[in-house]
Amino acid sequence: MDSLTHIVLGAAIGDLILGKQLGRKAMFVGALAKTIPDFDIFYTGLEDPFKYMCHHRGHTHSLLWETLYAFPIAYLFYRLFSKKVSFKRWAWLFLACLWGHSLLDVCTNFGTQIFLPITNHAYSSNNLAIVDIFFTLPMLSLLIIAIFMKNQSKARTKFSAGVLIYCLIYLGYTFGNKVYANHIFEKSLEDNKINYSQSLTNPAILNNFLWYGIASNDSMLYISENSLLFPKEKMEWLSYPRSKHLLENHPDIKNRNALIWFSHGYNLSEQNGDTLNVYCVKFGRTNMTLKDIRGTFGFYYRLHEINGKRTMTMFEPKLSQKEFKKGVLDLYSRIRGEK
Repeated sequence: MDSLTHIVLGAAIGDLILGKQLGRKAMFVGALAKTIPDFDIFYTGLEDPFKYMCHHRGHTHSLLWETLYAFPIAYLFYRLFSKKVSFKRWAWLFLACLWGHSLLDVCTNFGTQIFLPITNHAYSSNNLAIVDIFFTLPMLSLLIIAIFMKNQSKARTKFSAGVLIYCLIYLGYTFGNKVYANHIFEKSLEDNKINYSQSLTNPAILNNFLWYGIASNDSMLYISENSLLFPKEKMEWLSYPRSKHLLENHPDIKNRNALIWFSHGYNLSEQNGDTLNVYCVKFGRTNMTLKDIRGTFGFYYRLHEINGKRTMTMFEPKLSQKEFKKGVLDLYSRIRGEK
């Protein structure tokens, strides 16, 4: 999930647990506590695809490790605030924020390794976009109102509680959408007589109304989008050859295995000279107005050699302000079922 959402939820949790003792400082502490798991970015960085892919949402997001490191951090804050709040309350705050962070991340499609070190499987329920403005902005509005309320006032408690209530209601709504999306995409696959061995559904970026479905078998991958608000009875499925042998037989064993693990089998490969382009299509299409592989899946990984050393790099198209606006308008049109 994006950092702003974690901050908003953490601030609300902090206010509800420690607000009476610490006032507005509790919001700051809660926001900090809720973002701690993402401190793994200081190790993985954003430039090394292997580290980011395999270790972001890794050990710092494990429920077991969070339980273990929550208590020493809680004790540190217990001492920093001169024991004004009981250690028990500090422990509850950090456990709620840390566990809440990881469980919310599981709702998105990146994958979160919540059961390390038992298993490194990256879990994802695929019911929430990594950035969803209809999820985040209402909660942010409620939190801003709460900030300006008097300390220890009932109204402030209600608005902080409202943040968490809205969060739970919206998550329930997304799971309901997930069931509906599975139904319409599976029916369309059946109607189109598409042979597949695995499939997934996930909301498109920024919303929970436009969903995409992906189905694949050993040779082909199929993808389509549909609005849950204005569903189309006949959906267009785009098909692409997976060319999975190109990835499975690639000599860069370390990076190829990481890509196979990370993509959960939803990948396409394309040879481009001495470079192998690998598209992790579980994230959906980055440009829905195009159909060719490189155009519609603009974000991809590249396996190639640099100065005789096998390496993996990441390509992400840089959008101009005009292209970004065009993309948002296209997304809005598709939500309305116009495309």
